[in-house]
Amino acid sequence: MAVTPRHALAPLMLLGGLAMPCTAAVAAEPPAPGYPSRPLRVIVPFPPGGGTDFVMRALAPHLSEQLGQPVLVDNRAGAQGVVGTQLLARSSNDGHTLGIVDAATVIAPALVSPPPFDVARDFAPVAILVEQPFLVALHPSVPAASMAAFVALVRASPGKYNYGSGSASSHVTQAMFYSTAKLDLTHVPYRGNGPLMAAFLGNDVQVSFTGPAAVLPQVRAGKLRLVAVTSARRFAQAPDVQTLDEAGFRGVEFRSWFGMLGPAGTPRPVVARLNGAINRILSGGAGAQVLRERGYELNPASPEAFGSFLATEVDRWSKAIRQFGVKSVD
Repeated sequence: MAVTPRHALAPLMLLGGLAMPCTAAVAAEPPAPGYPSRPLRVIVPFPPGGGTDFVMRALAPHLSEQLGQPVLVDNRAGAQGVVGTQLLARSSNDGHTLGIVDAATVIAPALVSPPPFDVARDFAPVAILVEQPFLVALHPSVPAASMAAFVALVRASPGKYNYGSGSASSHVTQAMFYSTAKLDLTHVPYRGNGPLMAAFLGNDVQVSFTGPAAVLPQVRAGKLRLVAVTSARRFAQAPDVQTLDEAGFRGVEFRSWFGMLGPAGTPRPVVARLNGAINRILSGGAGAQVLRERGYELNPASPEAFGSFLATEVDRWSKAIRQFGVKSVD
């Protein structure tokens, strides 16, 4: 495959380098008397088996230890994250109901009309949890051992292959990439990475850009094959796999993230208490180690830094969706 010229994929660079420009320093927590007074519920807007579910279940026992109350994970899937996130927006803002979200949260308002929620108006930023690249995986039935070979295969057989997504961020990222690279594939959406993996293993889809937590166990079991990583540098858990840049798509980088939100109006002392507890977990210990082993990057930050990051992300993804004409699916 001929190397794709840098200018041909330049629009994709607007989603490159999503790492948050913030530090691990955490401000002193103002007192939150009596909080928490009962178990916490954390809404995961995807089914079990995906990255958001894995991250929250990895953090839950450590957050429970920090706060002195049980932390219950509540999976509420639908509309690629919209159903659970809407439920969070309508929940009590006393700090006992929270939500783990990903880039789908900032993508949804640009995909759905009327917008299902307003990120700035309806939520209180609590903490960034992890960042990650997407891993480009193929089903073993695809006769390609590299990204270059796969691209050549798709160009030789337009419309033959299906790509799957389990989140809005995966959907939009792939739609942008395939459109700009002039690759003709059929999109098959799923309600989360758990259902996506079942379909992937069954060869209902042949390729996907997917987070490490969902795809790495299948790769290690020999059930899927990695051909690229969407970060600027090679992925530590799969160092032999090329970046998209190395595969000929110059300057292309896609990153995703997970964060925690509360409903709008969650008291500042409660947000600070939660932020401090989460950042202590991410700064070291067993919880941080589990996440790093799955390839997640940890970057503790203040609620204010996360809020600024969210505003930037809403603008970034909205422009990308308009530019590439991506349509909502469920």
